[in-house]
Amino acid sequence: MMREQRIPDGLAEEKIAEVFGRCRRAGKWYRKGVLTEDSYRQEILRGVFGVFMSFFTDNGLKLRLDGENYPCFAREYPEYRNGRGPADRVHLPWLYDVTEGTREASAEDQRQFFRMMEAFGLTPEYFEPLPAGVQAPDTVPVHRYNSAAVYGVRFRCADDGGLLVDEDPVGKTFRLLSDTGTEAVVTIKEDRRNAGRNGMDFDELVTPAEGGLIVAMAEFLAEGYIEGYTARENRSKPDILIRLKDGGRKIYWLAYWEDGGDEKARMDYPEWREYYAWCEKKEIERAGILAPLFERFIRVSDDA
Repeated sequence: MMREQRIPDGLAEEKIAEVFGRCRRAGKWYRKGVLTEDSYRQEILRGVFGVFMSFFTDNGLKLRLDGENYPCFAREYPEYRNGRGPADRVHLPWLYDVTEGTREASAEDQRQFFRMMEAFGLTPEYFEPLPAGVQAPDTVPVHRYNSAAVYGVRFRCADDGGLLVDEDPVGKTFRLLSDTGTEAVVTIKEDRRNAGRNGMDFDELVTPAEGGLIVAMAEFLAEGYIEGYTARENRSKPDILIRLKDGGRKIYWLAYWEDGGDEKARMDYPEWREYYAWCEKKEIERAGILAPLFERFIRVSDDA
């Protein structure tokens, strides 16, 4: 069955022109002294990230790379640049059409992804996935403030310590154990399971549902710590939200405020050290890949 193309040539050209226009303006502001070098670089990055983190997703396409399919992705990009289609060898999907279910994206949309990479000077190494076996924190950034940030954790709870069967948990402390063996120790402040939960909590969670979007407060408000993510003691903002799924039978999400002490605890957690070392290495590599793009728009010329 022929797969539908989601990004026609005209739409891709418009997006490339839009990002280059943003980059030229940033370069002009930098030359005039309106932007610092760091602010200029961040503006360029926002334009590029807006393509690969939003543009494809908004058009129903999702990049999914892992250790198995990355070599195929890395091999096919130079084949595209040389004007050849994929060679007669094993092809593993790496771009998916998620508009209705999940299936491999059309060959045309895969070429559009490569076209965008070429336009911005990105190489396959820019998208290299985390190596297998490296443990990473499973966090979702929600909001950043001047002195703190809000994160959510996909906490796949294997043992709730009796919390969900306790009819009166307020004021009691429970030890939640994840499927990887990390723990969260929480003292319940509010049990909202049988109360009105209309409203938005500090994790700002909006859930798609049949007929629209659902905005609901978490089932529990607690305070405490989450191993690997927060400090154990003296947290300036100790509140933790606990959300449930499967009709209230399972904990799947914890959200928390992070201050400087929490960030240090997360960065120093032994299980994440290899991950952060890899991230530091990749950040240096990606800066090198992006260097020509940064330099391009610093020049006085406004050529695209």
